[in-house]
Amino acid sequence: MTFPTAAFPDGVPVLRDGDVELRAHREDDLDALVEQCLDPQSVAWTMIPRGYDAAMGLEFLTTTVPQGWRTGSERAFAVVATHPDGRRRYAGTVSLRDLGSGRADVGFVAHPAVRGLGVMTQALDLLLDYAFDTLATQTVIWWAVRGNWGSRKLAWRCGFTFGGTVHRWLAEHGGYQDAWVATLHRDDERAPLGHWWSLPTLEGEDVVVRPLRADDDARIVEGGNDPAVQRWMPTFPTPYRLEDAAAFRALVTDAAATGSSFSWAVADPRTDRLLGAVGIPRRTDTSVEIGYWLHPDARGHGYAQAATETLVAHAFTPRDMGGMGALRAYVRVDELNRDSLAVARACGFEMSGTERAGQVRRNGTFADMLVLERINPLIAF
Repeated sequence: MTFPTAAFPDGVPVLRDGDVELRAHREDDLDALVEQCLDPQSVAWTMIPRGYDAAMGLEFLTTTVPQGWRTGSERAFAVVATHPDGRRRYAGTVSLRDLGSGRADVGFVAHPAVRGLGVMTQALDLLLDYAFDTLATQTVIWWAVRGNWGSRKLAWRCGFTFGGTVHRWLAEHGGYQDAWVATLHRDDERAPLGHWWSLPTLEGEDVVVRPLRADDDARIVEGGNDPAVQRWMPTFPTPYRLEDAAAFRALVTDAAATGSSFSWAVADPRTDRLLGAVGIPRRTDTSVEIGYWLHPDARGHGYAQAATETLVAHAFTPRDMGGMGALRAYVRVDELNRDSLAVARACGFEMSGTERAGQVRRNGTFADMLVLERINPLIAF
């Protein structure tokens, strides 16, 4: 079945949940709509045209939205809520695009003033109720550009099941972007599935541990081609190229979203310049492995120790306080890598054993891997 046609605006229902209301778009939404569409986050993560102006907004309000209702192709609602300045006005758009056979594509965008206030969670819940109860929709699908953590978290809150990453699927600004995808069936519980994983920014002593960015790539390439990094990181490509750095960032984003592994940039808190990287290449429900490397010009200043201490603190912080809730952190160090071993010991890691032939070196020889560990002091055994 497809969406039935409806008159606009008279055929558009009004849906309410507390302060949040979904209604038909109106021309007096124009100013707030343009503000939303010029916001850098909206431009970065949605198909909203660059250089959005009042004429584009008016066409959306008077032609695009009404046409969707009248043809049954899309049902877009204006979200109305009280802004932090006390004014009650347009706060975003949520929509359902008909895909036929009881399926719909969900979309949403928030005015920057109401982000983080729970407005869009209520709005999406209202829209999903309408989809399942009024339109008899069976399954709703969600798409977002890989790395759009805000959109992903909203879908997670509403119970969507994530299905991975689709390569070059979303048409954005003249190109095709890799996309995250998730679905929600009408019979699914509308509650988060599993723990929320992401890449938070962590403030440390003398370093900032933050998500990797595209403008880090040149420094990653320099570090990745350093002889010491090449020696001790045998899985790094040779030579390490810009496309390798971009691919690494993409893999990091997907792995963090599922909670399987994590990597961050280690950055100078004054200049934000990348100093190296720190990460968790392996995670279980009880343990995290810690890894680190530095750009050659960042060595000898204590940055690796500071970054490792920062990450261990995050790993040991309980999940309900924003951390990982790990019981144990450990490092695996090639027995010949004395510098890395010194960092681990300076961070309080203690020897717990040796993995015989635990890694193949770049030259084809086998490395015994020293395993050092720390136990979470917050855990009572």
